[in-house]
Amino acid sequence: MTEMSPVVGSLLRIHKIITRALNVSIQNCDEYLAKRGVPAEEAGGFLMYVATLKWVVHSHHLTEDELAFPYFRGKLEAPYDRLREDHRAVARLLVTLEECLPRMSSGGLGKLREVLGELDKLWVPHIKIEEEHVTAEKLNRVADAQEQSRLIRQFEEHGRKNSGPGPLALPFFFYNLEGADREAFLMPFPWLVKKVLVPHVWRAQWKPMRPFLLV
Repeated sequence: MTEMSPVVGSLLRIHKIITRALNVSIQNCDEYLAKRGVPAEEAGGFLMYVATLKWVVHSHHLTEDELAFPYFRGKLEAPYDRLREDHRAVARLLVTLEECLPRMSSGGLGKLREVLGELDKLWVPHIKIEEEHVTAEKLNRVADAQEQSRLIRQFEEHGRKNSGPGPLALPFFFYNLEGADREAFLMPFPWLVKKVLVPHVWRAQWKPMRPFLLV
């Protein structure tokens, strides 16, 4: 059995976070459209959730474009030009998504659902390509544990700068995972962040998103 690569494990968890958040956003859009509107008590939280999803997708792709792909290129065979073109297409959708959010309560819900659907159509085959080419077996051959730990630190630092406000992004990351995936994701975070700041100090800020999270 191939030993898991820290870098690949991190990649898979980020993909799971975004995939779940996309599915939750689409499912709730469908429910709201069927009800002909977003319930007032959920509107702010749903807006926050989708806005945070936008930041997280943007951050993930920026880290791949600026750090991961340049490192992998020449070490791992993959269709990098295709992946970069996918990123550009996703970036255009994220701009449209951001434009939809302020109009969500005034008839813009259908457009938001359309954009989320287009994003999902790009996202699913895109991550399939990445996960088929960036595997633990392949990466472990070209980067030892120490090197992968260094990469993880670089990727995490880069991601934190681009994922939007920490009091929203961190609970979004934490609570779109469950079980062993959540435990593995939480492991490198300081005790103060995962036991005090996120669940208690920052709770009032992210609480509107709670109905959409695995809390």
